[in-house]
Amino acid sequence: MPADFDPTAPPWGSPAAWCEANQTVDHLIRLHRQELDRAVALALEVQMKLESIFSLIDELCMLTCPRCPDPCCLTAKVWINFQDLLFLHLSAQKIPPAQMMSDLKETCRYLGAKGCTLPRIVRPWICTWYCCPSQTANLNKMPPAIRENFTHTIQAIKNGRKEMEAEFIRVISG
Repeated sequence: MPADFDPTAPPWGSPAAWCEANQTVDHLIRLHRQELDRAVALALEVQMKLESIFSLIDELCMLTCPRCPDPCCLTAKVWINFQDLLFLHLSAQKIPPAQMMSDLKETCRYLGAKGCTLPRIVRPWICTWYCCPSQTANLNKMPPAIRENFTHTIQAIKNGRKEMEAEFIRVISG
């Protein structure tokens, strides 16, 4: 373990570590490209499911975030984790230039005046699935079919991400 490793800091928080992590994942994907067809297909399925709920998430955010007295994005400690990184690479997304934060004392570097500056598809998974109490209350006012579809899709994405990661690890370990 490197001498500067900090288990309480976000992974790959330094520019060098972020670059190395991305180069490593990219190298492993290129090395095992033919065997990773299933992992790529799973990542693309996850992408389709994510995109199917973005308009609802955007609607919930527009209803709550502008008037929120304690915005999650100011206080949350989130970062791109291994599944997020795999998803970004396997689905050929544009990789953010740096980890969300390099230190847990910081706020997210991608928080702008009008919210997140990253495209929703490349944000950490937690930034997509987390609904604050106000958003949950608004979601609960929606027709049951919308709520059930949202819940079902969130679970399908969680399962797809786990399966994608397991397949990637199976292939590169093989």
